[in-house]
Amino acid sequence: MARPREFDRTRALQCAMLAFWECGGYDQTSVSQLTEAMGISSPSLYAAFGSKRDLFDEAVELYAQRPGTPLTLALTEPTAYEFASRLLDAAIVDCTKRSQPKGCLVNTDPLLVDRRDNGHAVIAKRLARAVDEGDLPTSADPKTLAEYLIIVVNGLSARARDGVTRRELRAVAANVMAAWPRT
Repeated sequence: MARPREFDRTRALQCAMLAFWECGGYDQTSVSQLTEAMGISSPSLYAAFGSKRDLFDEAVELYAQRPGTPLTLALTEPTAYEFASRLLDAAIVDCTKRSQPKGCLVNTDPLLVDRRDNGHAVIAKRLARAVDEGDLPTSADPKTLAEYLIIVVNGLSARARDGVTRRELRAVAANVMAAWPRT
């Protein structure tokens, strides 16, 4: 008969997510760092999660499901300007919270290009709707504007990891929004 688990799987997954996030992603996080963070042994990790990659995939899904993610918050805004402004500010807040690692897990890991591409598609679709509704000029290219926002968010995330303050990041976002296209 198999022995029951001696740890809380949900809590261990949360700890693994934080370890991947803090260390900079899949390749930068060792199994020993994970087991230390999770408070379990390597055999327990593999028994509960299958593999390091399976654990990473679950941790990324947990990360993506956190309440109040920047893109989720921004999508509630009625105009393209407010959407872009909220996306940048929510990303700044998320990347600089004291209660979690700095930066963004999805933006740091090469394995997550599909998630980043999905985010680009969601942003581009929102901005295309803004063009269709007359909220952005017809000359605005939604895909290019989406790429612009993603590049800025990635830069904000990287600088947050480097210790740049929320105030300094917001000054950058204000400059970005000063250049935002208007009808």
